Amino acid sequence: MPYIEVKLAKQASRKQERILTEKLGEAITSVPGKTAAGLMVSISSDEHIYKGGEFLEYGAYVNVVFKTGVTRADYEKFNEAIFTIMEEDLKVPKENVYTTFQYCDDFGVQGKFL
Repeated sequence: MPYIEVKLAKQASRKQERILTEKLGEAITSVPGKTAAGLMVSISSDEHIYKGGEFLEYGAYVNVVFKTGVTRADYEKFNEAIFTIMEEDLKVPKENVYTTFQYCDDFGVQGKFL
């Protein structure tokens, strides 16, 4: 169950959020064993994002959390897709998009660890 947290400097409409979620769902399938059905996405927009003390009017930060067992080689294509989606669908320039990837040993759902 990957979890993706997206923070956007600009306000996103529900339509843009839906498109973003759909595109991330399509892109996550490039990671072996990952599906859109298992993907959880959280989107926060109208965030105050700064780089070097300067406000990024068009900026995005994307944090992806995978259960352990995914390698950098596995998610490289997915990382590239994030930048393309942000630029093409949300008009955030690639130079203002930042990603991080984390691993979690324990995901809990329905009161149990996976």
